[in-house]
Amino acid sequence: MKNLRTWIGQLYAREGFRGPVMTLLSGTAVTFVISYLALPVLTRLFTTQAFGISDYFITIVSVLTALAALRYEEAVMLPERDQRARTVLWLAGIVTIGVTAIVAVASLWSREITSLLGAPQEIAPWLWLVAPVLLLIRFGKLAEAWLTRKRAFRTITGAEATNKISTISSRIGLGAGTSLGAGGLIGGFIAGQALGAAYFGAALLHRIKAASVRRPSMRELRSVAQRYRRFPLYAMPSSLLNTVLGRLPVLLLPVYFGWEVTGLYGRAFTALAIPLSLIGTAVSQVFFVDGAIAYRENRLAAFTENVHARLVMVGMFPCMLLVAAGPELFAFVFGAGWRAAGVYEQYLACWFFLSAVASPLTRLFDILELQRAELGISIGSFLLLAAALFWGGNTGNVLLTMGLMAGAGAFARIFQIVAMLKFAEVSLRRAGSAYIRYALIALPPVACVWLVRGIWPAWAVALTAIVAGAAYLGFVVWRERMWPGAKGTPATSQSDENEQ
Repeated sequence: MKNLRTWIGQLYAREGFRGPVMTLLSGTAVTFVISYLALPVLTRLFTTQAFGISDYFITIVSVLTALAALRYEEAVMLPERDQRARTVLWLAGIVTIGVTAIVAVASLWSREITSLLGAPQEIAPWLWLVAPVLLLIRFGKLAEAWLTRKRAFRTITGAEATNKISTISSRIGLGAGTSLGAGGLIGGFIAGQALGAAYFGAALLHRIKAASVRRPSMRELRSVAQRYRRFPLYAMPSSLLNTVLGRLPVLLLPVYFGWEVTGLYGRAFTALAIPLSLIGTAVSQVFFVDGAIAYRENRLAAFTENVHARLVMVGMFPCMLLVAAGPELFAFVFGAGWRAAGVYEQYLACWFFLSAVASPLTRLFDILELQRAELGISIGSFLLLAAALFWGGNTGNVLLTMGLMAGAGAFARIFQIVAMLKFAEVSLRRAGSAYIRYALIALPPVACVWLVRGIWPAWAVALTAIVAGAAYLGFVVWRERMWPGAKGTPATSQSDENEQ
């Protein structure tokens, strides 16, 4: 029992890299399980069209979220003194209010904006909600930025769990008790954002009150705006393009194929990209803080290599699993009507996996202050994916469109990952070996699932997938001695040992 307590204490240590990530992932794991248990319920309460409209609304909010504070909140991590960091936070808040006011005025012409976007008019009645939701999300993000700087990862976990659980419970309640359709999904999303923002706000006010913060002067605001001008000039356009890059299919699929295909794509996105992005977000928050320290201590290369390998390890098995048996798993979990989403997943899984690996590592552009390079890569990636979507959409062939955009997206992410690793001076040979190593480990359990899918019913395929996943996880933990205190394996870099 004493050894168990020691093990848990090391696993969730407040310092280092692994402890904060595990703290964030603990909350993520709980909400992830609840979210997946709720998905079969939601897919039976709402139609594919309702999901398509809801996904489109959330996409608009996500795109504007990347724009609202001009990325100044990312600079909160960089000043050494807290007073200057608080000034950056004030600046980001002021910019957020200004951008939200512009969005609120623009929403008065919702039907004209919908026509300009080329989207079906069903989305127009919901656009007036964009501004208040944007304000909720952005102020939650500002609070999260400060709490990340102060390494209050348990508070962040609580806020994220509040957000997700509130969203799910509200959607189920609205779907079961009303006939709102897409309005039930959008209403649940807003409820989750409101409660999550309230949680973040309460935590931030408590810390600010304890610190006796004064309001910064105009001169101080101008000073930080000038010092961190690279964020609005380069990081903000890059962040905007990256957000659009991930959400571009949701913006264009309704134009070519309607809401049903958009809804099916959204469930394919949810099945792999969302859980991997939750893990990526937890890693990203800690990577930004500890990566900046590693850079100052001249150990960024080893630190980045280790984090990259762990991201590959987490994403490899689910990616290969959904390629092998996506349609059967979707039909079992979500219902027979969602089998087509599993077919889409077979095309999209590799792209989603590479995006999950790349996303946390984009913090390297901020750590190394290479926002101009990030912008150039983002522009190229956006143009490549947009060309693939336009080409596929004009053919009228859904599967060809999925294949084209998956190929374009995967190529863009590979280029981005290679560039980031080169900037961090990581050996591409060692980084590439991680993909080969974990693919070979995942191959036997995935092959078992692939063989079962052609012989046994869907429930047996799902059960085999669960056993295969446990076997993969158990083997990599044993092989690479990933429990706290274990050392001496080739896959464990020196940075990981330093961080324990």
